[in-house]
Amino acid sequence: MGTKLKSNIDQLFDQWKSEHAELDNYAMELARWIRDQTKRRDAQFREAVTRLNDLSSRLADHFAIEQTIGEKLIDAQGRPRPETESLHRQADRDHANIKVRLKHLSDRMLEAESECDAWKSSGVELNLILDMLEQHEEQEAESVGWLLPRNSDVS
Repeated sequence: MGTKLKSNIDQLFDQWKSEHAELDNYAMELARWIRDQTKRRDAQFREAVTRLNDLSSRLADHFAIEQTIGEKLIDAQGRPRPETESLHRQADRDHANIKVRLKHLSDRMLEAESECDAWKSSGVELNLILDMLEQHEEQEAESVGWLLPRNSDVS
């Protein structure tokens, strides 16, 4: 494998790790905000939807980087390996599932704005989505680490 390709993979992975940390911080701040809103009498559904849509947009950018890293890893290997293809398929399924669940939650929050119990159930659903996202990112980081060229530092 060429040094330039390895360098490109390392740079992409560093960018991915940095964006992952920012995404994680944003998601945790969103969860905190939802919890704080739960204590208020008028939960701010429209603001929550705006924040969910922002999270969804950030995830789309993050997932695009993950896609590029996957493609670069395949290029570095010279040919697709079963474990790389399996990781790619699982990531695609996870990404689609997370995006669909966020969209569904956003739509539901707009429709249920006046329902008393809607905020609480929306908060529970958001926490489940964030847990799924965290689990996905941890698994993906571990899997990508296994697939990176031997000399790359993934910690």
